[in-house]
Amino acid sequence: MAALTGCLRMPYLLDRIREHGLGPALCNPNRDSRPKGGCGNGWMKSHTLIEHLGGLWATFRTMSSPLRVVRSPLVDDAVFNHGFPERTGGVSIGEYRASLNLSASRGGNSTDVEENRRRVGLAAGFNPSQLVVTKHVHGTDVWRVDEPLPSPPQFDGMISNQPGVVLGAFAADCLPLVFADANARVCGAAHAGWRGTVNRIAVNLVTRMSELGATPHNIICIIGPSIGPCCFEVGDEVVAEFRRAFGDPEGLVVQGPNKHHIDLRVATRIQLEKAGLSPNHIDSSLPCTMCNPTRFFSYRRDGAETGTHMGFICLRDE
Repeated sequence: MAALTGCLRMPYLLDRIREHGLGPALCNPNRDSRPKGGCGNGWMKSHTLIEHLGGLWATFRTMSSPLRVVRSPLVDDAVFNHGFPERTGGVSIGEYRASLNLSASRGGNSTDVEENRRRVGLAAGFNPSQLVVTKHVHGTDVWRVDEPLPSPPQFDGMISNQPGVVLGAFAADCLPLVFADANARVCGAAHAGWRGTVNRIAVNLVTRMSELGATPHNIICIIGPSIGPCCFEVGDEVVAEFRRAFGDPEGLVVQGPNKHHIDLRVATRIQLEKAGLSPNHIDSSLPCTMCNPTRFFSYRRDGAETGTHMGFICLRDE
């Protein structure tokens, strides 16, 4: 895991402070930094100084921590480069978006996102310019990287057998899935929310990998950091959808303190095993995003101001 020093991050942090108009308030807390005759701009428009300082502290804490990438031992590291970066070691600011936000889809600064992706590539050992991502729409379509790409590109899954091409799947509680068949030298990545899980995007991706020579009994699937059954509270209508799709196996629906909870990992494992994957080729052991605020972003926990994670995988050169 690579770590960037705090002294390198501080100038970037100060630039972000200036951009958001926090300088005057931080220098003189008694001074109203809002322009006369208006409601104000930047962060001072809708937050108190104390909230700014809380967000600033969260930003500094996550910026000054090393960039960490979670990996699974099931993936053959000699054939594939894969991982799930945690939230630290980036440059994005804000209490909920700091600091390794990897998508601008919810209002994140695109310059910061580009820098964060560059840092992930540096830490993980891939060329950031080779990263391929698409807009996720909670669907089940899977794109092969050598196929024509429509505009706008809207796919929740991708597959590749081309060395160096890095497939990225975004998530912030949803499941980021990566797939690998070392014998066929084929990989895939997918975003699976509850709708994509019910509609079996994971099976669709396995089917498409088979087009490139992969076989289900050789495919590995890693379920990345995502919301666990401890936290994924849902309404009765969602429970009904899952029971229609998967029946009522043990662990799928869990009684919570107020409502039922769903285990998306159980649902994913059920469909993949039915599609032919070996049970010991599915890694569902990675942490719950909502339970780990210092390590992971979570939409359920922090709302629309949160950042976005990414699962990635690429085939290494022979």
